[in-house]
Amino acid sequence: MPSIRHRTVMFAAAFALAAGFAGSAAAQRNCSICTGIYDHCMAQPDASEYECVLEHNRCAKSLGCPFKPQT
Repeated sequence: MPSIRHRTVMFAAAFALAAGFAGSAAAQRNCSICTGIYDHCMAQPDASEYECVLEHNRCAKSLGCPFKPQT
């Protein structure tokens, strides 16, 4: 019969693993917000790619997401 300590350690490990997956899923969802900002900006009739990239990168910086390269 496993000890209570063993069960506690296993529960803690499973919880940490689940939290890691949830955190990475949340981060991906947040980064898609920045992509949506860029897409919306580029859909405007007077869109400037440079300005849209700046908007995306401001969003990305605040959320810890990858930046779009500025050209």
